[in-house]
Amino acid sequence: MLQLTGCLLIIAGCTGIAAVLCGDLRSRLLLLRQISEIYEDMKYYISYQKATVPETLLRLSEREKEPFSEAFLAIYERMNKQGGNLPEIWREQMEKALAHTPLQAKEKKLMLDFPSCLGYMEEGAQAGALNELLREAARQAEELSGEQKNKNKMMMSLGVAGGVLLSIMLL
Repeated sequence: MLQLTGCLLIIAGCTGIAAVLCGDLRSRLLLLRQISEIYEDMKYYISYQKATVPETLLRLSEREKEPFSEAFLAIYERMNKQGGNLPEIWREQMEKALAHTPLQAKEKKLMLDFPSCLGYMEEGAQAGALNELLREAARQAEELSGEQKNKNKMMMSLGVAGGVLLSIMLL
């Protein structure tokens, strides 16, 4: 009876690990969609409302949820109070915000590279630069969404099978 309980716990543990991995994949997808929405909102504020980048970040800090809300507010405050270089401030705050997310390096790069493509152009050109980032974020989200179903099935199957195999080996 004790061995059976141990086997069931091993299978449950391996299945749990697989479920956590599936959850990370889902979190990555949600964050990529959030990044796409952020860029769409930025494009709207800059193009149609003629807002400056700091004003846009203040509005986004009020609307967005974590991990970006606090980063946008911190960037806004530092730019208004201390002045400074947007790319440096952006990189510093976004690295802090993205440090504990499951995003991969190429996905984090979408947020980290924002100021370098923006420059000091007029709002039409800034909106065009945002279009590029928006398309890239949407493309990566679509790719991940397509892979998610197959990867989730594979991870859960491997988790259960690994748990069964490990419990057989330990018997």
